[in-house]
Amino acid sequence: MRIRLLLLLSWLAVVSLPILGQDRLYPVRRTDRPIIFTSDRSGIVVEKTLQHKLTLGFPKDEMSVLPDTDAPIIALWLRIQNTSRSTMNVDVTRFSYVDETGKTYSALPPQEAVNQIVAGMSRGSIATKALRGISLGKVGDAPPEEVVKNHVLLYSLQSGEIQSRVVKEGIVYFPRPPQKKFTINVTLGDLWSQPLTFSTEKQ
Repeated sequence: MRIRLLLLLSWLAVVSLPILGQDRLYPVRRTDRPIIFTSDRSGIVVEKTLQHKLTLGFPKDEMSVLPDTDAPIIALWLRIQNTSRSTMNVDVTRFSYVDETGKTYSALPPQEAVNQIVAGMSRGSIATKALRGISLGKVGDAPPEEVVKNHVLLYSLQSGEIQSRVVKEGIVYFPRPPQKKFTINVTLGDLWSQPLTFSTEKQ
């Protein structure tokens, strides 16, 4: 009972700590093509008629699954709604962005991104996130690093099929450009080839 109480107090002490080490990205309205912002203006909505509807933006609440990390990555949340009558395929490896210098960066495979996130964490952050991700009564014997990896990977967008009328969503990771402030043009392979622009500067 005493151990459970200590775990509970530890959990309550850490749930309010800042856990976001990533740059917040804001959608940018382009004059050369019409786009729709989400109602809270945190993301961009685009739709291929009778095929699919996409929402791409900064993963606000979803970032709570990520630990504080120094990993040089960008995280975006993608929601894919298959509006067609057929199964569609999603290949995250075909996602990319171009920065202001013209350099292209490909999306990171989820496992590689998770490894970088964990490698950029402090030991204290690993313990904190492990406590958050485990039921108080089921701490178990798993190493904290593995608990964090599994938890973060669960929320990563995976390549694969999406059945008709089904929604798939998750975090997509990219390498971070070296600039402190930057604007990027994201393309989503066959899903959406026109650039969707985001910036660290609020519009």
